[in-house]
Parts: sequence; C-alpha cells; structure tokens
Amino acid sequence: MSEIVIAIIVGLVMLIGLIGAIIPGLPDIVLIWGASLGYGLLAGWGERGIWLFALITLIGLAGLFAEVWVSGTGAKIGGASIRAIFGGLALGLAGFIFSGPIGGVIGLLLGTFLSEYIRLQDANKAAQAMFGMGLGCGASLGIKLLLGMGMIALWLVWVFSG
Repeated sequence: MSEIVIAIIVGLVMLIGLIGAIIPGLPDIVLIWGASLGYGLLAGWGERGIWLFALITLIGLAGLFAEVWVSGTGAKIGGASIRAIFGGLALGLAGFIFSGPIGGVIGLLLGTFLSEYIRLQDANKAAQAMFGMGLGCGASLGIKLLLGMGMIALWLVWVFSG
C-alpha cells in the first residue's frame, strides 16, 4: 500500500478519534495514538518519526490522565464525596451499556446526584455535586479535544517532514 493511501486512512481514523473526544463513548485519544502507531509500523518511522511518536504518546497519556483527574476534580469542587464519584461512574457505565453515550452521561450525573443525596439528604448539595461533575466532564472534554488536535498536528509534521 502506498504511503499516501496509508496517510489518508490514518488521517480519517484520527478524525474519528477527534470526534470521539466530543461524543462520549467513542474512542478518542487512544484511537488517535493507535492510528499514529499504525502509521509508523506501516509507512515507516523515518528520521523524526520515533521522536514525534514519543511526543504523541506523552500527550496521549496526559489526555488519559486529564480525563479522569479533571472530571473527578470538578466533582470534588462541587462537593462530591469519593463514594458519589464512584456511584456516578457506576451508573454512567450502566447507562452507557444500556443506552449508549447519552445514557452514559445521564447515568454519570444521576449516579453522582443520587449518591450524594443518599449520603447527605440534601437535594441542593447533591445537585451542586452533580453540577461539579458535569463541569469537570465538560472541562475534560475540552482538554481531550485540544490534546487530540495536538497529537494530530504532530502526526502531520511527521507525515510532511518525511
């Protein structure tokens, strides 16, 4: 397969990964990273490829860390307990399994709210924790989108620098 065809296919896969940074439940940064690995294996690493791939890997790891940390931090700022965060994650996973990405988001927020409400018996504080979780997830989404674009930019440098 020619290097141009490989680059086009990899670029399309990376765009799907970038869309995944916006739509919950779709693969995102991991898909972008995997596509760049595939490019290196299929098209060759070239002179700068291994170094650019190392940077892409570091950015990808930062994105995975940010996804978990920023969402949890948003919930903590909103007053959520660790139990509420895990309750939100559990219901978010169940919602995703049964209803797809939208069910995952609803489950995450509902799980955070219910866990805090059961703990505190205060709907206002539970809503505040849920809002914090939502803000954290939104911030995480933005960070992953920017990092994904950075990964793709480095890959483009790799492709066009030969």
